[in-house]
Amino acid sequence: MVNKNFDTCASFHINNGAFFGRLVRLDEVVNTILTRHNYPPVVSGILAESTALATLLASTIKYDGIFTLQTQSNGPVGMIVVDVTSKGAVRASANYDNQRIENAKTLRKTEDEHEETPHFLGGGYLAFTVDQGGPDKTYQGIVDIRGKTLAECAMRYFRQSEQIDTHIKLFLKAPETENDRWMAAGILLQKLPDRGGKLDESVDIDAAWEEAVVFIDSLKDTEIFDVRLSAADLLHRLFHANGLEVETAGQYHFGCRCSREKLQAVLAAMKPEEIDAMTENGKITAECHFCGEKYSFEKGELLKQ
Repeated sequence: MVNKNFDTCASFHINNGAFFGRLVRLDEVVNTILTRHNYPPVVSGILAESTALATLLASTIKYDGIFTLQTQSNGPVGMIVVDVTSKGAVRASANYDNQRIENAKTLRKTEDEHEETPHFLGGGYLAFTVDQGGPDKTYQGIVDIRGKTLAECAMRYFRQSEQIDTHIKLFLKAPETENDRWMAAGILLQKLPDRGGKLDESVDIDAAWEEAVVFIDSLKDTEIFDVRLSAADLLHRLFHANGLEVETAGQYHFGCRCSREKLQAVLAAMKPEEIDAMTENGKITAECHFCGEKYSFEKGELLKQ
């Protein structure tokens, strides 16, 4: 059953507009993504958390196109890709080595424990890309994967590249029973340099920022994943004394952009010998890494006339 309190983003301002934030809570989106794959629990958790981060960051940007979060690294989980379109369609996939995951769990003696994402990513980079349909309309930010948590990696990017005070906290809930569901969430707060002057002169903006960060860190998993609580309820608990203003910023759903026509165009552009190598019993079969949809082509469809 769809829960109206999830798969949404809430935008909020506190302290007379000096700080702004986003709160994202995902349920149906991550479960639809994960049911289309047969990932080990470790990979499912990493992908769910990465999806929460991607939607959280995408919600802070005005764009018409695609926001992509991608990791490339040398760990057991070598790549994560999450796309969020400006219309709220989300898709995600992962590349991983299951044996290396099992070895890592054994070495660290964490067989039945959730470990933070960076442990399985290893060394590499985290990239954020905004593609609005042209070379002059594409923006990319990159930061190396360093930090105890995925949230720390993202905050490091803002500290180094954007030089904006940013605090991020991510949440993950794994299924506890066979019929249970994955959930992921995140909250982001940023200090707006050009709005700081709106605070009363008697207010120490740095102290106000530190207080707001403490409030965010006090938010518990049991609260953010409580299906009875709306985003406004949660934010009111945190910031009711800080001049809180809340509004809905967006809704999310699973959506893949693959199609037979797109894949056929890609395959048809290959060299004949490459097409021959992929052909089996006169056909080429391909599967979308995001949604799992399978497409089959006759060899003759792809060879250039």
